[in-house]
Amino acid sequence: MNLVYFKDMDSLYLELLPQNPDHAWEAQPGVTINLAEDGRVVGIVVEEASKRANMDLLKIGNFPGQVETIAGSVKPH
Repeated sequence: MNLVYFKDMDSLYLELLPQNPDHAWEAQPGVTINLAEDGRVVGIVVEEASKRANMDLLKIGNFPGQVETIAGSVKPH
C-alpha cells in the first residue's frame, strides 16, 4: 500500500494494489475509485486534497514509533 501526495497538483493517491486499474468510478466530484477487472479497489484518487482535508495533519510512517509529517519533520507518536 502506498500513499502519495502530489503537491503541485494538490492530488492525493492511495494505492491499495500495485496494478493498473481496469476502470474507474467517480464516487463524488474529485474523488475517483480505481477498480480492477474483478471489482477489487486498486486505488483512490482525491483531487484538490488540501480543500478536503488539513494536509498539515497528513502523517506518513509506521505506528507506533516515529511519524513523518508532510513537512518532513519527525515526531514521536
